[in-house]
Amino acid sequence: MTKTLELKKVIFTLDIDYLELVDAIGLDYTKRGSDLKVSVYLDEEEMTDYFDKDAYNFAFNCLNPELAESCSDYKIYKMTEEEQKEIINNDNPEEGYIYN
Repeated sequence: MTKTLELKKVIFTLDIDYLELVDAIGLDYTKRGSDLKVSVYLDEEEMTDYFDKDAYNFAFNCLNPELAESCSDYKIYKMTEEEQKEIINNDNPEEGYIYN
C-alpha cells in the first residue's frame, strides 16, 4: 500500500513593503490592503521540520530571514484533493516543478 502525499497550505501574512523580494523569489501571493498573503505548500515531513507556533520562526524556517522579519501571522489550511492534484502534478516550467 502506497501512502498518498498530503499537503498543507500555509499562508503567511507579510508587509507589502517586501513585494519586490517576494516577486524576485517567485512566491505565490495575493495583496490584501497593506499585506501580502504568501502561500507555501508543505508535506507532513516538512510541517514537522519547519512548524513553530511563533510566526517569525515559522516564516524563517519556510521562507528566509528577511521575509520572516515582516511576518505578522500565518494560517494553516487542509487542501482539497483537487488543489493537491494541481500542486503535485504541476509540469508548468513557468511556475516551477512542485512535488513531481
